[in-house]
Amino acid sequence: MIDMPAAATALEGPRQDEYWSTVRDDRPYAQGDILRKFAAGSPDDPEFGLIITADCDIAQAKAADRLTFVEVVTTRTYLERVWIPDQLQKFVKKQATAAAQALAGVMRRSELPFELRGDQLLDWLRRRSVKSIDKAVNRTGKALDAKLVLNLNALQCALGVGGHITPLAQWRALRTTLGDSDEKQRADLTSALAGGGGFPDFFLLPELPGASGFGYVALLRFIRTVHAHEVFASEVDARVQGQPDALHRVGCLTDGIRFAVTQKLAFLFSRIGLPTHFEDATKSAAALAAESLFTGA
Repeated sequence: MIDMPAAATALEGPRQDEYWSTVRDDRPYAQGDILRKFAAGSPDDPEFGLIITADCDIAQAKAADRLTFVEVVTTRTYLERVWIPDQLQKFVKKQATAAAQALAGVMRRSELPFELRGDQLLDWLRRRSVKSIDKAVNRTGKALDAKLVLNLNALQCALGVGGHITPLAQWRALRTTLGDSDEKQRADLTSALAGGGGFPDFFLLPELPGASGFGYVALLRFIRTVHAHEVFASEVDARVQGQPDALHRVGCLTDGIRFAVTQKLAFLFSRIGLPTHFEDATKSAAALAAESLFTGA
């Protein structure tokens, strides 16, 4: 007897709302189909994907038997694994050099002939407290500038010093150290998910079929491919075939939404230019290839 959860035994009807609809098992795969996969040992934390292969390419088998999809993650996963690490990295890159230069000035006034680089300062901050660094290099008899001390403490937060393990904890500690209120921090997280600060490389989806909670992010740069025969038409189909952990379809975005995802994906990659030397090389390669056909070389 096949072990099948109660939710999977009930055949879903043609449910449809503003964002997605259920589909019949016999309908061919299409652009905008939502895929789900249960990670081994983590049934409560499924992975999701969104097919981006064009309908005509699927119908005409232009991609052979492969389907292309982008990864879809929860908003928390996106913030903690993508957006926040990027924000922390940008802060460290920008402030480390400035802080190193300021501290190097203190060292020169202390008659310590040492050219401090940003990466060296970061190594110090990972190993020692700001107070101990001050004591070791400051012999001017004056306290360090308050702005420099604030910057050094903020850098330690961004580096995860002081027990701030997760990226979110590091980011919150950093922003709190800089004097930002909880309200300001929440507003910035909301703005990040809403695509504020430039053209976003993701698409925010309010909800997904077969998922708990609200807020999912399609990562337009995280593109993967899979053989079509490795994707099943439904969870029931996957279980019947003895592949309960395989990718399976759980629904499809409505036309307006799936076309908007494709449009954003196309615009994102249409902005990528090629180096002039590469374009010149491809033109030369094309000319040489054509010439070889005529000369028999």
